[in-house]
Amino acid sequence: MAHAFAALLGVLLLAAAPLGSAPARPTPAAKPAPVPEPQFLFDIATSTGTSESTWATVSYDRKHDDLFVVTGGLVRVFNAAAMESYSFGGDGDLGSAERVAPLESGDILLLTSEGGRRTIVRCDFRGDRLGPFEAKPIPAEFAGFEADRIQVQGDKVYLVQIGLMRVVVTDFLGQVERAFDLANLVREKDPTIKTGMNGFWADPDGNFVFTMPYAFTAFVLSPSGELRQFGARGSSPGKFNIVGSITGDELGNLFILDRLRSVVMMFDRDLKFQVEFGYRGDGPSNLLAPYDVAVGNGKVFVSQARDRGVKVFHYKPAAVPGTTAVPATGARGG
Repeated sequence: MAHAFAALLGVLLLAAAPLGSAPARPTPAAKPAPVPEPQFLFDIATSTGTSESTWATVSYDRKHDDLFVVTGGLVRVFNAAAMESYSFGGDGDLGSAERVAPLESGDILLLTSEGGRRTIVRCDFRGDRLGPFEAKPIPAEFAGFEADRIQVQGDKVYLVQIGLMRVVVTDFLGQVERAFDLANLVREKDPTIKTGMNGFWADPDGNFVFTMPYAFTAFVLSPSGELRQFGARGSSPGKFNIVGSITGDELGNLFILDRLRSVVMMFDRDLKFQVEFGYRGDGPSNLLAPYDVAVGNGKVFVSQARDRGVKVFHYKPAAVPGTTAVPATGARGG
């Protein structure tokens, strides 16, 4: 009887055991969550309504939450609520303003046109002149260099001559540290490419990212000299047509304008396309021939054509380990 019970138990256990030839089903890999499209917040405004401008240049002071909009030779400053708080420029002291580069101290470097040539002036945040800013010595092979773009990143000042694709890097005193001929570097990589630069951005790690509209592409130049190309021509999301201004946020995401498609494209720090927004139209979130872009603290500022002014969008990028956004400290005093 005991032997019969043991045999029956063995049969039951064998039947309940999993078959060795049937492997466990693998758990499907989780797909990354799609990046949400940035949402339209509002148009920048004055006390009388929407602030109109055509193809203004924009820059953003992330620390103080100030937006600088340069149009018609004037610098107009907008607070955290996107309301104009004051303006300066366009007079005999500062000339015709073209671009602003905020400094960590709260001062600004102002690129201005005076006496038929471009100069750079250091000002306080109200536009009071503090003194000239002159890059020197300019390399002999850069004779005639005249910056038409300016950016501050960390303790470096980047002076850019867009047409000739030249970049001069200085310290805050104007002492030249390095100079780059990006056109020559691109031609060395691909002699067939049609040079011509539209947008330039230097990131906190010293990488240069620049767009080339005639070649429908963009490049990244690393501090070690490695030149990488990304982007391809097309009309579908993430593709380039007339690619323009470019900038980056605190987490390494890149924002690139396409003027013909009237969109802002967002790429992550690995140059992978994430999402695009805007599109041509007359709706609140639509864009028309976007010209310049600035980002920071989860906001995107885009200037455009035909008196459409500057639109403000909000986004929530995925956090990257080891990086944090720079919090705004709020409105300035005085």
